[in-house]
Amino acid sequence: MSFKRIASGTQTHALCLDISASSILFEASESVEVGRALEIRTFPADRITPPITALIEIIRCTNSDAGHYLIAGVIKGIKSQAPEVPSA
Repeated sequence: MSFKRIASGTQTHALCLDISASSILFEASESVEVGRALEIRTFPADRITPPITALIEIIRCTNSDAGHYLIAGVIKGIKSQAPEVPSA
């Protein structure tokens, strides 16, 4: 996955650890301030799960044992999603 800071447009790569309909948890090499808005893009490894571009608000950012940051965000809106393939 990647995330882009809305204010500056700076894009950073990250590792998605968990995603649901309303929230996301990911690990990144840099911190993000609580309350900050980000645009995220997921790139699932399997073809079943579509990629998603969404707007999130950061609700938590903590240091991990590996020297990275664990970042949690609330999904505020989906910007785009790959279209579903109609079933036959």
